[in-house]
Amino acid sequence: MRAPLALALALAALASSRAARGQALTAPNVGTGLSGAATIDPAAVWWNPAALGFLERPTALLGGSLLVGDVSYQRERRGQYQRGDALGFALPIPAENLDPARPGTAPAVRANPFGVVPTAFVAFPLARVGATRLVAGLGVSVPYAAILQFDPDGAQRWQLQSATIATVFVTPAIAWHLHDAVSVGAGVSYVFGLAELAKVVDFATLGDVGAALARPPIAQRNDFGPRAPTGVRELDVLARPIRLRRMIASGLTFNVGIALRPARGLTVGLAYQHSTPLTFAGSFELDLDDPFFTRDLASQGLQFPARVVGDATLGFTLPRSFRTAVSYDLNARVGLGASFDYVTWSQVERFDARVRSPALAQPALGLGDTQQLALPRRWRDTVAVEGTVRFALSARLLAWAMGGYHSAATPDDTLDVASPDGDRIVAATGLRLRVGEAWTLYGDLEVQTILPRTVVGSDHDLGNGTYGLTLVNAGAHVQRAF
Repeated sequence: MRAPLALALALAALASSRAARGQALTAPNVGTGLSGAATIDPAAVWWNPAALGFLERPTALLGGSLLVGDVSYQRERRGQYQRGDALGFALPIPAENLDPARPGTAPAVRANPFGVVPTAFVAFPLARVGATRLVAGLGVSVPYAAILQFDPDGAQRWQLQSATIATVFVTPAIAWHLHDAVSVGAGVSYVFGLAELAKVVDFATLGDVGAALARPPIAQRNDFGPRAPTGVRELDVLARPIRLRRMIASGLTFNVGIALRPARGLTVGLAYQHSTPLTFAGSFELDLDDPFFTRDLASQGLQFPARVVGDATLGFTLPRSFRTAVSYDLNARVGLGASFDYVTWSQVERFDARVRSPALAQPALGLGDTQQLALPRRWRDTVAVEGTVRFALSARLLAWAMGGYHSAATPDDTLDVASPDGDRIVAATGLRLRVGEAWTLYGDLEVQTILPRTVVGSDHDLGNGTYGLTLVNAGAHVQRAF
């Protein structure tokens, strides 16, 4: 009984932690659409703390983004399955029990995530001696967030029905402006995470359940386990809904950077974001209200309550990221920018989960109340490349446009609807308006869409099908210099 919660928790992590700029359902922007590793603004607390060193006045940046998405999935079952009401636990499956509607294409499902992602940053000089000065900063941001609500009875229910994921970074930072052209900086972040989700667990995929059924006194031969064939999967009696509630995580991490201004109009930024160990802890509720689990095998030692509740934890690590960016003003009216991000998602090889509930213990079958599970993920490192053109429409109004490409982290074999992902094309545009000497207003719009992705090699036929993902981010910010 260890795996139901562990699998669901791993899906929560999968949805929440695809965290390069633009991967999965992250907030596409932290700060304004112009913010980045080579931008001199208070959002440098997140992107590159060294850039704070070039701010000469106390400055605050407040605002947020409206994030709207469209996630679609049409499952294509490519294996042979039984009818949902059948009870064959081992191959071969009698021909009369095979479902002629599967393999085949299931009706498409769609989710439309919607949310407001706030940001708040402030920077203020502390001391100055000649060209050398210290500048401090503080930021509160939500760089990783996901809200998904699918049809609870759709073909994706084995992967996900609903999820709400958010991580909040609270980051104090300091920059040391060493020279007119050089600044270095560092920040330390407290990370708070929240996760809730619901899905259907297929008990045929649980090796400990299969082993318990195969041992005396039940002695029921079965092909259950993580590598169970499709012929014994997705049976109604073994489809058990689970909900994870109030899963909370906290952690610490840091970022460092260097910012250079070697020539007039040229800014270069290099930054490193360290990995973030997180352990989510909360409760789960597992629906076992079926005679198979509550009554039919009671005389042979298998009897659960209709509802099992307990505690759970999941440990995983957000990976490292490396950022570099260049900004150059060609003349008084035209500027160019480019950025490159590299994220070591290959660090995430698996998730380690622990579950505990007295109701899980079945002594006669050798099942205890606490179990561990490691779930492989096999993710890949990602890159993100973006280019920006800026054009001054007047002395106070600046327009800009950006285009880019972000690579996918999830391979076909582990892709599923809990982590919609793919190679992306990114486009954005925005305006910056200076109002007086102290105020600056920003407005921007960004669109991300994955290239068409059809999967036929998913592990155990779980995620085969066609995926679509489009994210639209509308941002509005106000900056005040004091």
